[in-house]
Amino acid sequence: MDTNSRPTSPSISRTLATTPGQRVRRALGVVTPLAWTLLVVGLLASTVGFVAGWEELIAVGVGAFVLVTVALAFVIGRADLEVAIEVQPQRVTAGERAVAQVTSTNRAITPLFGATMELTVGETAAEFRLPPIGPGGSHEELFVLPTVRRAVIPVGPATTVRSDPLGIMRRTSTWTDVVPLFVHPVTTPLAELGTGFIRDLEGQATNQVSRADVAFHTLREYQPGDDRRLIHWLSTARLGELMVRQFVDTRRSHLAVVVDGDRRAYVDDEFETAVSVAASLGRRVLLDEQDLSMVVAGDRIPTHSGTELLDGLAAVRTGGRRIGLGPAVDRVFRVGSGFSVAVLISGSAAAFADLRGAAVRFPPDVRVLLLRVDHATPTTFQPFGGQHLLTLQHLDDLAQLLWTAAS
Repeated sequence: MDTNSRPTSPSISRTLATTPGQRVRRALGVVTPLAWTLLVVGLLASTVGFVAGWEELIAVGVGAFVLVTVALAFVIGRADLEVAIEVQPQRVTAGERAVAQVTSTNRAITPLFGATMELTVGETAAEFRLPPIGPGGSHEELFVLPTVRRAVIPVGPATTVRSDPLGIMRRTSTWTDVVPLFVHPVTTPLAELGTGFIRDLEGQATNQVSRADVAFHTLREYQPGDDRRLIHWLSTARLGELMVRQFVDTRRSHLAVVVDGDRRAYVDDEFETAVSVAASLGRRVLLDEQDLSMVVAGDRIPTHSGTELLDGLAAVRTGGRRIGLGPAVDRVFRVGSGFSVAVLISGSAAAFADLRGAAVRFPPDVRVLLLRVDHATPTTFQPFGGQHLLTLQHLDDLAQLLWTAAS
């Protein structure tokens, strides 16, 4: 899958609902705590002033009411907008450029003046002032979205804000839903994994002899109970005794990728590199049309397509020990079976005992590669008991490291 060829984002728009209950809630919502305080002060000051004949208190009360009344004039009236958010593109690789376009259309018969638009982007909000928009007119605003790190960034909702200069009254209206921006992990291209790493596109031959399968092995003498359809008649005629075909069991190649979710196993940005390794392996396996099961930080990653895979990886985060490497291996057995190769990925601070404990959970006929991301140690490959220990310093070294492990 080419991540540069991505579907365009949907344009999300919504007009403000106008049911009676919503109108009442919006009307009460314009009154800020400061406005309620002024109203209470005005009422108390006016009452005490009239009772006590204290003109200064009456003036304070009247002034408070005047401030609230003037502030109300700034937010009175109903805006009739149609706002649309479009994120282009909606899926990017970390570091690529993405923009959000906010289009505001005035559907009222009167001009729109003095509105401020707020667009929520992740945990922050971008704010801009809407210019005067005539009836039927539109205004477009572009925002560059943060795409430095892998994430799923919610873009929206878009909200208009109208208030007075003192902030006594504040009227907000939400016009759109949230549009997600998927920032995919960085990947590195890998050669086909079918040679040495995952053998035989149709199925990986095992050492178990079978009476019937697709991988022909040899000829042997006929034994009672053998399927007569497997008799090799040319050899039988030449040797003068019944000979049958002998096969070996095969299985479809199935790769398990498990990434340690214990944040204590990683130093600095090693977890990001670990996710990039998983993404690179997953994309290559899907391109090879092999089976794939993946668990990252305890989360099952969908593997039906490259887009689903990268979308799922964009959202994963590290957590506590419950989603460490061992529990993650247990989880991968719940989501898949019949693995031929397993790649277990962790960081430089992971204990060797934890790596070994996770590796031995796989059956002996599964080839297990232990890959430690260590930004401070050169990329190396070495045997580790019955498994192979791979140390990866940079993501760009992954292709060469896998070639070394496969040879």
